[in-house]
Formats: sequence, structure tokens, C-alpha cells
Amino acid sequence: MIIVVIALVAGAAYYLLRGQGKTREPGKTVVSPPPQHPPHLEYQPDVKPVSLIPKKSIPHPVQRHDILPRPKDVGVVEGFADLTESFRALVDKYSLDQFTLATADGLVFASSGGESAQTDAAGYGELFVNEPLVETPGVVLFGFTHKGSDLVGIIRTNLQVPEEISQRIENDTKDILNRWV
Repeated sequence: MIIVVIALVAGAAYYLLRGQGKTREPGKTVVSPPPQHPPHLEYQPDVKPVSLIPKKSIPHPVQRHDILPRPKDVGVVEGFADLTESFRALVDKYSLDQFTLATADGLVFASSGGESAQTDAAGYGELFVNEPLVETPGVVLFGFTHKGSDLVGIIRTNLQVPEEISQRIENDTKDILNRWV
């Protein structure tokens, strides 16, 4: 039985090699010719080699600092027409992306503007009341009471906010509220 199987395998191998026009001599390896690229037609341009792009010419994104830059030495209360302008000045002073002041039940009390103010107030206002130590990437929260109302400050920035800067932002927020509310 084994002899029959060996004979069939050998016959199949011989047939396949003979069918390709290549018979294999013992000890020699059959090498296929390299694949040919299709020839260019007369109307096609010649193939030009592509050079490598030097690494210096590839633009790199601007590296942001890991920590907030030093605050600007400007006021956030005097010279502004309303609460919103004062909060915009606060955002500019501390190089923040956005600032929202929310009530503890998730309503916007005031904001520097931005599309996510209502979403931030709804999500982070109650979250801070229930879990004041929660950390969310890109968001810094702080809370305080103003005229009997519990408020939550929501700072949006991708940079680290040191405790000292967070305290200064909270103090400036209180100054703004004392001026306008």
C-alpha cells in the first residue's frame, strides 16, 4: 500500500514538472524567472525613480508645554462690559481653552463661551457634587459657594494646572462674581 502511494506522489510530481516544460534533474533547483513589468506604451512617460523625502521637510506638530504658561498680569474685572467678557479675560489670562461656571445641579451659571458649555455644566456640575475628587483628562474642576449657591468651576485645557494656578483662577472667579452678581 505504501509503495502505491509513493508511486502516485512521484508520478504526480513528474507530471507537474513536465507540464511546465521543466524537468528537474536530481540535485538541481528550479528557479523561476523574475516577473516582468508590463511594458510601457508609447504614450506613457518613462518611469522616474522616486527620491526619499528628507526628514527636515516633514512638518511636525507644535509641541505644547506640559504645564500652563505663567499667567498674564492683567485684570479680569475692570474695563469689561459684562460677566461673559470678564470670563473671556480669565480664559485669556491663564491660557485656558474654555471656562464654565455651573450650578451644582448642572445648569450653566456663566461661561467664557464655547459649544460645550451646556454639556460641561450638565455633566461635570453634578459629577463634582457627587465625586469631588474625580479626575477627567482635559478638565479641571473646583467648587465654592457664592451668596448661598454652590457653584462648580469647569476649566477646559489639555495642560496640567498646578494647585497654585487653580487657586488663583478660583479667586479671580470669585472677584468676577462679586463685581457682576
